[in-house]
Amino acid sequence: MKTGSQDLRLVTRSAFFWLFVLAPVLDIFRLDLTRGHFIVLGFDWTLGLTPVAGQSPASVFSQLFWSLGLPVLGTLILLIVIVWRWGRIYCGWLCPHFSMLEWLDNKMQHWIGRRSVWEKNTAPARYGAKLVLALWILAVSFLWAVSLLSYLLPPIPLWQQLWTFSVPLYPLIFLAVATLLFVIEFTFARHWFCRYGCAVGIFQSLIWSLNPRAMVVGFQKNRGKDCRDCNACDQVCPMRLAPRASKQRKITCTQCAQCISTCADVQKDNPAGPLLYWASGDDAASQERQLPKIIARERD
Repeated sequence: MKTGSQDLRLVTRSAFFWLFVLAPVLDIFRLDLTRGHFIVLGFDWTLGLTPVAGQSPASVFSQLFWSLGLPVLGTLILLIVIVWRWGRIYCGWLCPHFSMLEWLDNKMQHWIGRRSVWEKNTAPARYGAKLVLALWILAVSFLWAVSLLSYLLPPIPLWQQLWTFSVPLYPLIFLAVATLLFVIEFTFARHWFCRYGCAVGIFQSLIWSLNPRAMVVGFQKNRGKDCRDCNACDQVCPMRLAPRASKQRKITCTQCAQCISTCADVQKDNPAGPLLYWASGDDAASQERQLPKIIARERD
């Protein structure tokens, strides 16, 4: 069952995924290796360091600061502020890779009865399931390889070359190697990459962990008995975390809210409502102080 937050998240993830694919084509953002500089919103973004007779070191430093330093510093500060307050919200609500992780989870659950190749089957596999999954993974891996290459080379000529099967040798080698690597990653290690291999995700987790008042999945401790025999929230988590655990044990939480939506669905007939909710501020800090003791007591 989808809730309003999950419907909204589907919209934001889908829109950002297609933005990721189409941004180079629309010249929104890409690094054009043939020109040697970035393209941003259709304009050339260069550092302006072409040698000029009599140019002083102070002038060079000023150009670097305004062209590179200030945009990078401003973006970094904005990201830190967002992550400090809301955690890995980019991962759960925008990230194209995490969107692919969830999409492949659903595909695997539908076709082979499990969300990854490392889990036990929960339902019989459908006829031809492995072939269908292999074709899906190959298709999306190739799409990712093409998308990445279009951030480096002029995208329109690249797509035209793909359409006419006339891709030059070196771009062809890039596409073949990248597609193979994505097939391996999407098939066997997409969850591990999000948890341990993504530099952007790790950066967000570290910043978020330093703020005890940041938004976190809260648990109504006084109603722990209501979910003693229920682990639906654990099963639905794309990152394989325990939503009722302490913040330290779910540091890679992507704030996708699937556990909260699932709890609301399970407890829909309970007048007291769901046990999981968004906590922030003093409530979030209180969760960290009391949650481990409460869970231990309820399990005894």
